[in-house]
Amino acid sequence: MLGRRNWTDDELVLEIKRGNKQALLQLYRDNFSAVRNHILKNNGKEEDAEDILQDAVVVVWQKVSHPEFELTSKLSTFLFAVAKNLWLKALNKNKRMEPMQDQLDYKVSSEFSHVEAADLNWVVHYMDRLGDTCKQLLQMFYFEERNMQEIAQSLNFANADTAKAKKYQCFKRLESMVKERFQKSDFLG
Repeated sequence: MLGRRNWTDDELVLEIKRGNKQALLQLYRDNFSAVRNHILKNNGKEEDAEDILQDAVVVVWQKVSHPEFELTSKLSTFLFAVAKNLWLKALNKNKRMEPMQDQLDYKVSSEFSHVEAADLNWVVHYMDRLGDTCKQLLQMFYFEERNMQEIAQSLNFANADTAKAKKYQCFKRLESMVKERFQKSDFLG
């Protein structure tokens, strides 16, 4: 299309702050394929992808509009994380939640590094039993690799220290549940 401009991330943020609708359209257009593929792989339909991406663009627009907003990752990474989170919430709401194979493909932090992908299914199963707040917190930290400040903002905690303390409590509850069911030898060779 003639005259269409592709902005860098910093330019996009600036244009979104200025209220430029073309910047939001670029954000939508540039990220549609990745969000669509993720949702189709995880029990979604084409219409779901469109809806989730629209909602994610609105969330990003709202976040970017805050004067204190600072982009700390690629804008596409930020938008994709928002879209994944919205999709997980939609799946939970619609009771269509099944263990998603996509979750097992994420790089997992060192606390789970010794766990095989098949065993990780059990961890995901027990995470489902923790309750929404703990489940979301642990998914954001271990699977999405978000920092405590982002988690605190997303889950409306007072600050990053509160999120860190809650993460510790949730992890200990998860660890306890898994230890009740399994022995250490179940995870070794």
